[in-house]
Amino acid sequence: MPIKTVKAENFTWYFINEFNGQDLIFLKNNFKFHPLDLRDCSGEIQRSKLDVYKNYFFLVFQLPLWDKGRKKIPITQAYFFIGKDYLVTITREKIKFLNTIFYKVINNHHLREEAFAKDSGYLLYLILDDWLRNVWNIHNDLEQEIAKIENDIEEGKSKKTVYDLASLRRLVLKFKTVIDSQKLVTNRLSRIDVSFLKKEIHVYFDDLDDFVEKNWFLLESYKDRILSMQEINESLISFRTNQIMKVLTSFSVAILPLTLLSGIYGMNVDLPFVNHPNFIWLLFGLFSAIIIGIFIYLKNKDWI
Repeated sequence: MPIKTVKAENFTWYFINEFNGQDLIFLKNNFKFHPLDLRDCSGEIQRSKLDVYKNYFFLVFQLPLWDKGRKKIPITQAYFFIGKDYLVTITREKIKFLNTIFYKVINNHHLREEAFAKDSGYLLYLILDDWLRNVWNIHNDLEQEIAKIENDIEEGKSKKTVYDLASLRRLVLKFKTVIDSQKLVTNRLSRIDVSFLKKEIHVYFDDLDDFVEKNWFLLESYKDRILSMQEINESLISFRTNQIMKVLTSFSVAILPLTLLSGIYGMNVDLPFVNHPNFIWLLFGLFSAIIIGIFIYLKNKDWI
């Protein structure tokens, strides 16, 4: 597939979808990129990172794609080479958001003028800004999940809540894994000092850093809330278990007199009053009164 390009006076945008061997040869022949950067483009998926060189910098940017229906988080990433007169974007598969931006720039004259009005760093900002705001729109879904679990805890659905909390915590930690590296990258971008980009680009990269940091703090708050709900749920489960154990223990203590009676009269020895048929009813009455007395005592002590 031929490499798509958008040319302007200041720089050219090279848009590479479904990166393959021919694209790799094109990059080697037309640019002086570090071999390790090119290897990263065709290697394993990795966390977001930024490598700065004299004439360009190389950005790996990882983003989660929230699948609300299946509650899964597939991870995708794009690679960016940014120099004075070029921006190269590389993806291994078609990414909807990135494709949309590219074709908007091609087909919308006003947007094209805005995108190429400054330098390649500003176009990178527009791409990342649109991409981040489309991806990090998951907070309403997470809030709904947390609210649902809080209601389940109040209704006493402890067993179901254990699994729901574990699943939600796994999702939040997956998002946190992605945004932790994003936070480091956007923070470095906001302070980047290279000769091939204008100084004013710091303002735009700082805007990205603020946006990512805001989402990072939101995910931190979700993590803390989930941990608090887990502690509350575990406390309620422990309380209910203790209540059950108290009742069972009370019954065990209450029937001890009967156990004693059966043990005594189960022995193969002569015992007093064994030949009096009404004596057994007297014993039953006596031990029934003892059992009732034990329950009254336990109740007065607030042990049951």
